Amino acid sequence: MHIHTNPTSSDSMLDPHELMGIALEIGLRGVNLAEHDKVLEPHQRKEFRDQHPDVFVNFGMEVSTDMGHMLAIGLPSYLQGIRRAEKLREELDKLGGFLIVAHPFRRLFDPVTAMRTGEKFELTPAQAAETMPVFKVVHAIEIGNGANTPQENYFAAEVAQILGLPTTGGSDAHSSSGVATFATGFARENISTPEEFLEELHAGRFEAVHRTRSKRWVRLEQGSIEAALEA
Repeated sequence: MHIHTNPTSSDSMLDPHELMGIALEIGLRGVNLAEHDKVLEPHQRKEFRDQHPDVFVNFGMEVSTDMGHMLAIGLPSYLQGIRRAEKLREELDKLGGFLIVAHPFRRLFDPVTAMRTGEKFELTPAQAAETMPVFKVVHAIEIGNGANTPQENYFAAEVAQILGLPTTGGSDAHSSSGVATFATGFARENISTPEEFLEELHAGRFEAVHRTRSKRWVRLEQGSIEAALEA
């Protein structure tokens, strides 16, 4: 649900064609390419899908907004004004799109960050759910992110549970080593078009998952990350 490839995301070292091979090898049925503030042109998307017919590919976008990073599903291109999260949601609503807040608590518990900013994050999950405006804008919350600490992921999971919002997982990988540390599991086994993808998202038939050492996919919940290292 959340991965970056080169050269569309300049900070990524992951070749998109290499990613398709990895996806097949580990049993992923689909990937959502969430490149930074851009999406491939329609002819490029078609060409890439035609080259990789065995894996469903969706072309999303990770948008940098005034409320943090958002995973936008359904944008045909970068649109003027979407750096404002409320404008981004407005544009997605026009298109029948879907919006996910990415890694909402990244580095907030880091003492070095607190020293640098002069602010210590002391909200409880209930307080964060009630007071942080981002959760009123999005359809879902990313609670499993491969670049996050377990504390950051678990805190997001608690907030999602309080709010009753669906959850996603994504590796946020920028190289082959991080692919599928976290993912999003769908109830529907085969999704083959962007329209079907959006249908399942809006229906809420998905959840954040991650892999155990024995390569099984399990639901992300309190303690599951540590347990996965032994399973």
